[in-house]
Amino acid sequence: MTDVSPLILPAVIGLAVLLLILVIHREWRVRRLRMDNLVLLQELGESQRRVKESSRELRELFDHSAISVMLLDRYDHSVRYANDLALEMFGVDSANALTVEVMQQPDAWPVSPYSLVDFESWLGKAGRLGMQRFEWKLVNRSGYPVWLDATLASIPYEGRQILMFTGVNISARKIAESTDWLRNRAMLAMNGDRPLSAALDLIVAMFQFTSPYARCAIMTLDEHTQTLQWGSRPGFGESFLKAMDNLPVRYGAATCGSAASIQGRVVTADIDKDDRWDRYRKAAEQAGVASCWSEPVLASDGHVLGTFAVYHDRPWEPAEQDIESLTGPLYLASLAIERYQARDRLQRMIAAEKTIREISVQLQTMDASSTDSGVSSVLNFLCEYLQVDRSLVLQGSQDGTLFEAVYSWPLLEPDEDGEGLALTREELDSPLSAIRAKGFCVTHFQQSDADDEVLELLMPEHDTGSCLMVPIVQGDRISGLLAFCTGDDKHRWQEFDINTVTPVAALLGSALSRKNLMDELTFQALHDRLTGLYNRGKTEDRLRQEIARSSRYGNTFSLILFDVDHFKLVNDRFGHNAGDDVLVEVAAQLSNNIRVADFIGRWGGEEFLVILPETSLESGGEVAENLRMHVAQQTFPIPDGGVTVSAGVSAYLPGDSIQDLVKRADAALYLAKEDGRNQVKVSA
Repeated sequence: MTDVSPLILPAVIGLAVLLLILVIHREWRVRRLRMDNLVLLQELGESQRRVKESSRELRELFDHSAISVMLLDRYDHSVRYANDLALEMFGVDSANALTVEVMQQPDAWPVSPYSLVDFESWLGKAGRLGMQRFEWKLVNRSGYPVWLDATLASIPYEGRQILMFTGVNISARKIAESTDWLRNRAMLAMNGDRPLSAALDLIVAMFQFTSPYARCAIMTLDEHTQTLQWGSRPGFGESFLKAMDNLPVRYGAATCGSAASIQGRVVTADIDKDDRWDRYRKAAEQAGVASCWSEPVLASDGHVLGTFAVYHDRPWEPAEQDIESLTGPLYLASLAIERYQARDRLQRMIAAEKTIREISVQLQTMDASSTDSGVSSVLNFLCEYLQVDRSLVLQGSQDGTLFEAVYSWPLLEPDEDGEGLALTREELDSPLSAIRAKGFCVTHFQQSDADDEVLELLMPEHDTGSCLMVPIVQGDRISGLLAFCTGDDKHRWQEFDINTVTPVAALLGSALSRKNLMDELTFQALHDRLTGLYNRGKTEDRLRQEIARSSRYGNTFSLILFDVDHFKLVNDRFGHNAGDDVLVEVAAQLSNNIRVADFIGRWGGEEFLVILPETSLESGGEVAENLRMHVAQQTFPIPDGGVTVSAGVSAYLPGDSIQDLVKRADAALYLAKEDGRNQVKVSA
């Protein structure tokens, strides 16, 4: 049996050495791991220090950057950091306030496509897809829009991934682009057929793009009434629009009227404290208007075209930035109004020339017999052209003391006494004075003006109104007036209206002169020059007509032949002038005491013939006797004053000719004279 004792000791020693080696190795490994861990901890600490330093430097960079920066949690979208520009942009003072008051409040954001929901959609896209770039709009504390070129990206921050929002302010570019677009649209509107209000609306929108909480409006000036009317279409209540329309151009007439009056800037920071708004304050309160800034719109030559007004719902006054922003719109408004006025003048000039040509041809080619219908047609045409209610021709008397409405459209009805419209020179004193000074007169109903009486006479069916009058000149005197009336006391009488009707008045004057001349020539051809009665030729024509009528209908009529007694003695004793005076007075007494249906003419010398339609021989004798007695009772312009007449009466018999009738009357007259004169004889 082998002895193993000697082997045990070396084995034990070997095992112990092995164990020692293992222990030493383990200790070495532990120490090595501790050293590696320490190094790692040191590296981690250094890394964390570098991250913190990097974050601090990043924040410092953001704080001094001209870019708005926000760092948001990728999941709950809370704000971890925001630089000063971002805080100012959202109107808060801390990142926590930004989270609570903005990122969790949908009402703090504009409407879609710039709402909170839309912003969160961009955050989700950036978290899923990586960097996103887009344009974004906010409204700052002052109410001005802010446009941003925005970027969202995922970055590490303080040991975790977050979303970084950066926004470069591109408001100036966006405003320039939008105003350029609006300016181009306004220019297209000016050059096209769109109304002036469309161009002015676009010009107003140019300024409101930079001041969204303002309500702006442009008013245009009516040069004739010196009032301001709405040119653009502002978003105010009806009561405010009505109260401010036709605003007088004078200092104290709210802000716009004052600005137009002084041709300079007027600012009402608080309407409640401005006396110029006393008359309009209630309407302003109803419209929610608390302040007003108005600039005059001036033409290239410096005269006022209108006003540009900026209203706010709170006390407010413009800053330098606002005044600068309004420069461009003011220039465009001036350009638009001047261009539309020039275009309107051209169009109205063409229409006026056409109107005058048509009226000229009509008045110059019509004969005297159609003057009445021609003038009425012209008045009707002018009523429609000027869009007025009535047109009249007031014809002056020879002495100029009375102006009678000889033509009107629509036709003026006589008054209760059957009299037509007539105005005295005293009633027309003010219009005539204005016509002599300016060549025309425009009158508006004022409820306190002497001219209101004229308007009431011309427009009796209206409580208010206005009137344009121009003179009708014949020779070197005003022979009449051409008047145009409307029930609208704010009617805008344009310069072209005056320039159109003035030559028409001259044409009417020429037409009426021709008619008067023809009437005079016709009168002379049909009337006796001395007595004014119808002459023998016209009297014979009337006798033929009565014979024809009586023959046709089986009626009768009577004829009276008067002769002045001892007329040759009057001429011999007192001269032919006295004899003429006697004939004139006898003619007047006879013509003034017969019926309207009766006819009287001078038959020759001192003889007068009276035709009595539908009158028997007996009744004719009675009429003749009454006329004889009337003449005998008058005092004539001769020394002894007494004049008598003798008369012979005949009546129509079937088959009679003029000669038969007159012969019987003449025979009866002869008997009257033979029997002692101053009496009436009736034919057998």
